[in-house]
Amino acid sequence: MGTGRTLLSLVKERRLKYIGHAERNTKTDLMKTIFEGKTEAKRGRGRPSLSYVDQVSKATGLKLQSISQKSQDRVIWREIAKSSCAAANINPDDAAR
Repeated sequence: MGTGRTLLSLVKERRLKYIGHAERNTKTDLMKTIFEGKTEAKRGRGRPSLSYVDQVSKATGLKLQSISQKSQDRVIWREIAKSSCAAANINPDDAAR
């Protein structure tokens, strides 16, 4: 039906935009915590879930160091977020409606 692709594309775009926002924020070490993926919880049964960094790397095709560098420039990072959305053949403006 296309609804699932639209929703997934919207989630992907928002995840990428948030990474850029949090990476540029110098007041907290939030990105360090997210990139390291350290939480104080027991590991559940079954297959381990993908880390946040793995999801962003898969969506953009970039490595961690490149993600950190490119997300510092807001214009470039927004283009990366939109292009990954375009790769799924979804217009992010239509997905938001």
